[in-house]
Amino acid sequence: MNKLVKIKLRVDVLEKLQSEKGWNDTELAKHMGISRSRLWRAKLPENHSEYCSPGESLIIGALSAFPDKKFDDLFFLKNVCS
Repeated sequence: MNKLVKIKLRVDVLEKLQSEKGWNDTELAKHMGISRSRLWRAKLPENHSEYCSPGESLIIGALSAFPDKKFDDLFFLKNVCS
């Protein structure tokens, strides 16, 4: 049986790092190379109608903005069904 796994953003960790840099969402999005609205949608609760899972550009952008962090520092995998 295959399991469906989704990549989830550790919003609390990202916001802490963002705060340490003194960046607002517009500045963070610029450092990540994504739009501010894309960042906003990824930070929303999963049950929000505007929520969007992290995609390749957000993942690469987050790891580029915080090069001392590993994938597991900023993201986690969530089983959604089996």
